[in-house]
Amino acid sequence: MMKQVVAGALAVIAGCAAPTPAPDARPAESARPSSAAAAPPASATAAASALASSGAAPAPQPEDAGAPAPPLDGGARAADEAAATDGAPPPGAPPAASADTTAIATNKILPPLESEELTARARALFDAIVKNEPALADPFWFPKEPFIPLKDVKDPGKYWDNLHAAYANDVKAMHRKRKSWEGARFVGFEVGSRPKWVPPGDEVNKIGYYRSFHGKLKYELDGKPASVDVHTIISWQGRWYITHLGDFKKR
Repeated sequence: MMKQVVAGALAVIAGCAAPTPAPDARPAESARPSSAAAAPPASATAAASALASSGAAPAPQPEDAGAPAPPLDGGARAADEAAATDGAPPPGAPPAASADTTAIATNKILPPLESEELTARARALFDAIVKNEPALADPFWFPKEPFIPLKDVKDPGKYWDNLHAAYANDVKAMHRKRKSWEGARFVGFEVGSRPKWVPPGDEVNKIGYYRSFHGKLKYELDGKPASVDVHTIISWQGRWYITHLGDFKKR
C-alpha cells in the first residue's frame, strides 16, 4: 500500500516538472499580407507602361469648383469700385462741376413776377418805410453771402456794406416824403421793366442774373392809390432782391 502511494506522488511531481511546449511561431493566416492588395492590378500597370512609352502627357486634373473664376473685364470693374470708394472719379467720368459753374446754372432761373414770398418781403419793405425802421426791410435786400462771389470787385464785402447802408438811408428818405403815414395800406408789389438776363462779365459780376428796373411798391392812403419806386431788383436762386432802392446814380 505504501509503495502505491509513493509511486503516485512521484508521478504527480514528474508531470508538474515537464516543460511547457512553445507556441506555434507561424503567423496567423489573417495577418499575412494579401498578394492582391500588395501588388497593383495588372491592367493599371499595363496602362501606365503604355502611357510612358507613348510619351503622352497625363490628363489634366479637374479644377476646384470652389475657386473664383478670373474677371472677364480684366479687373476694370473692381478698379472702378475701388476708385469710387476712395472718392476719385472712375476713368472716363466727366469732370465735376465747379461751385461757380453750378451757381451760374442754377441762377439762370427767372423768378416769378408774382408770388406769396415776394409779396411778403415787399410788405416788409412797406412797413419799414411807414415805421421808419430800415431793419424791417432786410428780407427784400440782396443777401451778403451770395453777393461776395457774384461781384467782381476788389472788396465785394465792403461794397455790399456801402450799398446796404445806402438802402437804409433810402428807407428813411422815403419815410420823410410824407408828413404822416397814418392809415396807409399796403396793396402789393409790381415788377417793373421786362426782366433781362445779365451775363457774367457785365456790370462787374462773375455770375449772371436777371435784372429789372423801377418796380412799384403799391399802397393806398386816404383812399387814393400811390406807389414807391424800387430802382433795381436782381434775381438769385429763383427770387427777386433789391440792390438799389433809390436812384444811386445821383449820389
